[in-house]
Amino acid sequence: MTGRSLLLSLLLILLPAGLSAQEDEEENPHKEMLEDQTVCLDCHTKVPKEDETSPDYFLVDLPSENCLGCHEEMEHAGVKEHEGKEAKPFPGDENGKIACFTCHDPHPEGAIKGRVVYDADINERSRRFIELVVVPYVEEEVGNEVKVEENKEVYLRLPIANNELCAKCHETFKDTDWRRYVIWDKFYAPFSIDPFSY
Repeated sequence: MTGRSLLLSLLLILLPAGLSAQEDEEENPHKEMLEDQTVCLDCHTKVPKEDETSPDYFLVDLPSENCLGCHEEMEHAGVKEHEGKEAKPFPGDENGKIACFTCHDPHPEGAIKGRVVYDADINERSRRFIELVVVPYVEEEVGNEVKVEENKEVYLRLPIANNELCAKCHETFKDTDWRRYVIWDKFYAPFSIDPFSY
């Protein structure tokens, strides 16, 4: 009887964990679309044929709102700063403005023939820039502590490691004096140094 009770208890503990893992997989249509094209209908009104295009991308919602059915609007840093800006040279929403899919491709590599999709592999320099400059700035903007979680699988249109994605629309850090990106009062205020005095 105790062996049976122990087995039942173990099953009751492990079953929800197994179901939870299964639900997480089911909730990610990006991964599943390679195996099951009907998953495309989570976002599209029909399964688009190869080379078939539409101004609204055959989406179930407006392009500017389509990703918000599963993702939060402020999913990562930079969303607020890009809101309402022109999307060119990348795809834009119904008004040609930046949407989630401007930088991200919701389709994993292999879902669309010939399309390459990139993970977020960032180098140590970029990681430190995010830690020392971006995070404090975002924390100040939102008024809360920001927790940074590294997620490599983000389906980017271009590599981010050498700022290739960002440089399509922005000047690169290599083209600009690095001092412009440092928040001087946060790092050097205790030393009373005016970085522009020399």
